[in-house]
Amino acid sequence: MKASIGCITMIREDAECLVYFLPHNIAVKVVKGSTILEAALRTGIGIRSVCGGKGLCGKCKVIVKRGRVETRRSDLLKREEAEKGYVLACLAKIVENIEVEIPIESQMGKPKLQSSVLLPSIKPKPLVRQIVLTPRDFSTTLLAYTLGSGILEKFSEIERRGVQRILAVLNDVKKRIIDVSESEKGLYGLAVDIGTTKVAAALVNIAEGRVLDTASEFNKQLIYGEDIVSRIRFVLDRRDGLKEIQRAAVETINTVIGTLCKRNKISREDIYMITVAGNTVMTYLFVGLDPYPLIKSFKERVDLPRTPYWLEARDVGVSVNRSADVYVLPCAGRFLGGDVIGDIITAGLNFSPEPALLIDIGTNSEVVIGCRDWFLGATAPAGPAFEGWGLTHGVRAVAGAIESVIIDSKTCRAIYKTVDNAKPIGICGSGYIDLLAQLFVSGLVDLFGKFYKDCGCPYIRRGERGYEYVVVPAEESAIGRDIIVTEEDLYNIIDSKSSVCSAISVLMKKMLLTVNDIKRVYVCGAFGSYLNLNSAMTIGMIPEFTSASVEYVGNGSLGGAILTLLSEDYRVEAERVAKLLAPIELLLDPDFMEEYQAGFMLPGKKELFPTWRDASRGIKPWKPLS
Repeated sequence: MKASIGCITMIREDAECLVYFLPHNIAVKVVKGSTILEAALRTGIGIRSVCGGKGLCGKCKVIVKRGRVETRRSDLLKREEAEKGYVLACLAKIVENIEVEIPIESQMGKPKLQSSVLLPSIKPKPLVRQIVLTPRDFSTTLLAYTLGSGILEKFSEIERRGVQRILAVLNDVKKRIIDVSESEKGLYGLAVDIGTTKVAAALVNIAEGRVLDTASEFNKQLIYGEDIVSRIRFVLDRRDGLKEIQRAAVETINTVIGTLCKRNKISREDIYMITVAGNTVMTYLFVGLDPYPLIKSFKERVDLPRTPYWLEARDVGVSVNRSADVYVLPCAGRFLGGDVIGDIITAGLNFSPEPALLIDIGTNSEVVIGCRDWFLGATAPAGPAFEGWGLTHGVRAVAGAIESVIIDSKTCRAIYKTVDNAKPIGICGSGYIDLLAQLFVSGLVDLFGKFYKDCGCPYIRRGERGYEYVVVPAEESAIGRDIIVTEEDLYNIIDSKSSVCSAISVLMKKMLLTVNDIKRVYVCGAFGSYLNLNSAMTIGMIPEFTSASVEYVGNGSLGGAILTLLSEDYRVEAERVAKLLAPIELLLDPDFMEEYQAGFMLPGKKELFPTWRDASRGIKPWKPLS
């Protein structure tokens, strides 16, 4: 129950301690011994928790302004932070009434809208359609179609009133009558991309065959961990963990649906079809399948069904028409899900006459090489560094995140751009890739990402945890502290980029391809839309494809959901691709470790960087102008 007291929102429950959150002006009563993170979750306040509340990431820093908590010491807090009252929200147990401030860098923020996608032209052949029937036609149709919830009662009422023109919504694939009415209604569908971090959706006018609007929200599963392994562990450790984490995904989808319906002035009841794409773990958690088989042994290959899932919206809890169907794109392996299938059919790799490369960079970066008759795919265990985990000032792409960087060659000062041009709060993935590339070509770090400590750069200094580079001085930042990058941060970025490049290299080796054989590169995913490919090549994340053209696809996972919603042909094609895609599990591949380790010397192997590797050896340490 919620009640307002002045400008404070109070959530009343039987409990012992009161927690007051700033700057949200929200208070909640919780059981003594609850953590600050748990208290925040009860109110809906978003606090970053990359590790799922295990005290491992240090992203849930909050300040206890008043009152006392019980917590244990963490090396993730600097000495001056501890002196100012900072604690990790996941470790701090509430023992009395407290007032807590959530600093801006620990707040979830609003996600940067990343739902744009370059779609191919299609001839609409949607999964659902609306037709006009007479009562006699309807009775005949009943012989071939099953009925959705409450349809027979609605038809009987319409027939009783003597109506001779009945509008029926049919799903021809499932042979189901979804709805009947006597007046014209809208015919809408929803395409959904369930990402590990964000959920993006497109509202589609099925009758007209066009996308009306898109929206996205942070996946509410983030509170259980920002990586898929943390979420699987949550499911396995909690009795109702699977139901809880499934509900979080559904609640996120319902929030996005509410936004789209309100903006476009339509009723949820007029949404008759939903298509969903996501990686294999997100697919399992949404459908409600036990994810344990996906991780029970990384030393053995796992074969999964390569068929799509059909659900009813009412059974899943999605707030649309009760009889609406949900189609979930098929997965091709435990690390290659419906999101990759969506990437492939959106990019058109499945129609390519010659081998091409498709990459979708993120926490789990997917790589596919193939053409219309064969596909080889792998997922690079890049880790969540591109989402900010393991990095001193790493943040997601929210307002204030540094997304691009150039270093002035004369002063070695960083010139940066932030999301929404807001004051900087940290650095997101694309910003870190730019930063490492700029530090390398400017002669501020060596081939291993170590700072040239004696080069005379005024922004390189010794910090608490070794040498660091000041990207933003405290007076320019929104957090009141210097925003820095450390050698450990650079190591983590090099680790992640090596994982991505090694995946590409392993697949090329399998097919006896060189960098000159790849003529087209498709860059998919929200992250890829903001990635500077020159920077990615400079640090050795992507090989030096000198003769390849590059096409930015955008959110191919969402694109695949849109295409299968609007076209029966694309649905069939998605299922064909899922059966053809051969997954290569890198951790079981004998070539992976060699390729992976080679990437730790920037940029990487000469075979992958035929001109840049030699050219980079000529970079001299930076020196101040005399």
